[in-house]
Amino acid sequence: MNNTEHEIRIIGGKYKGKLLKVLDEQGLRPTPNRVRETIFSWLKDDIQEANVLDLFAGSGALGFEAYSRGAASVTLIELNKNSAKLLKETAKSMDSKNISVVNEDALNYLSQSKAHFDVVFIDPPYKLDVYEKALSLLNKNGFIDNDSIIYVEIRNGSSQAVPGFEIYREQAAGLAKYSLWRKSKLLF
Repeated sequence: MNNTEHEIRIIGGKYKGKLLKVLDEQGLRPTPNRVRETIFSWLKDDIQEANVLDLFAGSGALGFEAYSRGAASVTLIELNKNSAKLLKETAKSMDSKNISVVNEDALNYLSQSKAHFDVVFIDPPYKLDVYEKALSLLNKNGFIDNDSIIYVEIRNGSSQAVPGFEIYREQAAGLAKYSLWRKSKLLF
């Protein structure tokens, strides 16, 4: 494990330009600026006052960006103890009681917690291939409703169909395919 740090920037909103420390950990790949710009352009009307869940938070780039752009609350779930510690330091530097960091396995959190979120970010390490399980638990355990928006990032070329959900926006960049999902309005 390499505990050296590098930094990425928040690219919009109240904390635009704020540097986020990121550990150089295996499997941790912060969402690039260009992709974040696209995501938040897609979400611009939905992020204000939203309750946001950032599963597999890693660098926290998506959750902190959402907070900077007007989310009411952000919950960051991160298994890696060192990364979770950095996330807590960043949340404290933003002087916000509305950002919480949970040092736990994301799927375990979804199996044991009860909460509702308007926007959910699912960006796990590609080797885990757990986005389907995460979507299923979000739905099964009442974390989302028909109006919730779910961002999913997976390895480009991976299968995406998940029963009960539909993709309504997607793009690819390099190794990543990123998309917005919602509960399917079709009855099966």
